[in-house]
Amino acid sequence: MTKFTDVPIPECFSYHRLVDTPVANSAKRQLERIAKSHLDVPEDLAEAFGRAMNTGDRLGDAYIDAAFATPTGKARARKDVEQALKDGIESVSDPSPELVALFEQINTDPDWVDWAKVEHGAEVFRRYKELYPYFGMVSFPGYALETIAKPLALTGAYTGGSAFGRFLETCRLWTDTTEPGAMRPGGAGRRSAVFVRTLHSMIRHTLLPHPEWDRGKLGVPISQFGMFGTLLLSSFAPGQQLKLNGYRPTDYDVEAMMHHWRYVGYLMGVDSPWFPETVTDGFRAQLLITLVEVPSPSKDSQHLCSSFMDTFRPADDARGLRQFYGTLRYRTQLGHARFYLGKDAYTATGLPDPGWWRYAPLARVIPNVTRETLRRLVPGVAGRIDQTNRRARQEFLSTHLEGGEAKFKPVDKLAR
Repeated sequence: MTKFTDVPIPECFSYHRLVDTPVANSAKRQLERIAKSHLDVPEDLAEAFGRAMNTGDRLGDAYIDAAFATPTGKARARKDVEQALKDGIESVSDPSPELVALFEQINTDPDWVDWAKVEHGAEVFRRYKELYPYFGMVSFPGYALETIAKPLALTGAYTGGSAFGRFLETCRLWTDTTEPGAMRPGGAGRRSAVFVRTLHSMIRHTLLPHPEWDRGKLGVPISQFGMFGTLLLSSFAPGQQLKLNGYRPTDYDVEAMMHHWRYVGYLMGVDSPWFPETVTDGFRAQLLITLVEVPSPSKDSQHLCSSFMDTFRPADDARGLRQFYGTLRYRTQLGHARFYLGKDAYTATGLPDPGWWRYAPLARVIPNVTRETLRRLVPGVAGRIDQTNRRARQEFLSTHLEGGEAKFKPVDKLAR
């Protein structure tokens, strides 16, 4: 376990205030009942994650800070990263020491990586047909955390008309990083992960001096803890929760997904104090994430939720059947959000009550169970399902994302 012993814990770290409360004890009992195991969190681990809230990406941030400190460095920063990814660090003209150090880490596999497990985890991820809208909705409780809502509100990246575009760029990252072989040198997933890493460092560089960012209270934007939570949201969360929709992953499947996203995180600069390797550890991580920061729903967080959900509404000029089907789609997606989040978390979003539509995801149970059973029992079916899902992901992005590619660039101007 890495210990950030020289980093102060920000004021928003709430673990010690919450850990012995009735709410925390209730959450712990519920998770232990599902995990069928005790989920005690060591004190030193909790404190290490408190410090991780005040820690960014050491190598990525050093590179961007150094690049932006020179007259031409800002314009070169992304181009040099792209060149190093394409043809190697030795092909970059006069690379900075910080860029060399960054790519030394990127090009060095960690001791723990198991490439067969990385590939298996990517294949498990590709099985989930309804995964991308699910990710958009289960992010809503995170928007109620000031450490997450504040950067999104300041950049304006996930509000108003830009919400769906930014969501599509994230879909591009999910797709790129989970294609076969995509995380190897030269792979599309490796490229996208490093581009997002550079984007995050640019955002930290911009937001840390912003007058609305209180580091003593909030720590670092897009912190090690925040990135850790995102990796678990991309792996452990769907591996467990989408069982309600009829998926049947084994514990090894879920552990492989976590391993895959741990490696994606490694390329993105994640160096958290600890990372779960087993399903039981995943539940322990979920408990820790639940207690680290107290949710504080605000106008910013509710605006983030509604901006995403509004993308499912019918177009303003829709009439007749287009309007009918658009409204049906919107109500169905509201139902999905209510189903996955539960009553209290959904109410905090400020979204309208979906009524009986909250049971809409149950319509997927029989098709998913049928497909999962065939995948397990009939030779050749798993491969055909994988090909179909891969093709559908690419077609979705080609249709909705301009040029089918993501820019992974920061906003030109902060929202405020």
